[in-house]
Amino acid sequence: MCLIRPVIRRFIIVVLCVIALPVQAEFDEIYRLDIGGNIVDFNSKISINSRDGSVDKEIDFENDIGFDSQLKLGVVKGTWRMANRHRLSLLYTQIKRASDVTTSNDIEVDGATIRAGAYVGASVKTHVFDIEYLYSYYKRPDLELGVSAGIYWMNSLAEITASGEIRLEGEDQDVFRSDFESYQRLVAPLPLLGLSASYAITPQWLAHAYARYLDVTINDINGRILSLIVKTEYFFTEHVALGASYASFDVSVRQDGVVFINSLQYGYNGLQAYLALSY
Repeated sequence: MCLIRPVIRRFIIVVLCVIALPVQAEFDEIYRLDIGGNIVDFNSKISINSRDGSVDKEIDFENDIGFDSQLKLGVVKGTWRMANRHRLSLLYTQIKRASDVTTSNDIEVDGATIRAGAYVGASVKTHVFDIEYLYSYYKRPDLELGVSAGIYWMNSLAEITASGEIRLEGEDQDVFRSDFESYQRLVAPLPLLGLSASYAITPQWLAHAYARYLDVTINDINGRILSLIVKTEYFFTEHVALGASYASFDVSVRQDGVVFINSLQYGYNGLQAYLALSY
């Protein structure tokens, strides 16, 4: 009887500890795939300036061309944990926007002036490849802190067509034209440095935070990016989770050419819902 009581006492203590301190989740997944959709509020503009000052114009896509400020985006992200503290991720998204409006103000494009009242069709398509390496300098079963380095690669094409009264560069009067076209392409690979944190609130409920920033000049391209993301997810099974996130993103890219200086700026704030598959 004297031996049984200490055993029962120890058993009760173990049970109470298990209830008070749930089993910690391990950040040990090898492969992970996130598939989600965003609803974001955009603010974007593009400008073209000549070095001699003869061309100086800026187009605000929301105010001047009538792009919707709210946009839906699809996002796919894959992550591979190469070793216990080393991860590699690739994110892809396509930002596609278009509008058809009758302008209420004059717009300057490629040295030409499109008069108010003209019919203008515009589209901007941007492919984004976000490649990132993460190193976990602090790792415990319920907490993982890391630093990251990567490349945010943009390939953007802007197109504008117009039909109406237009004055071309070098001409002294307006002429009705139905075939005006203008194109601008910007390809910019921009490096990024960042910090990351992941915390297991419970073994199934996780929270993450990411912050990345860089202002750098590479050859004729100057870019600045600020990216902030917070998200949470719940694993309904060992390998499947549903999550939600909030992101704030701002990018400014300037390309100094021989004749023209081109720049693209856009920013957004948005919510995302996603499905995560982890193995």
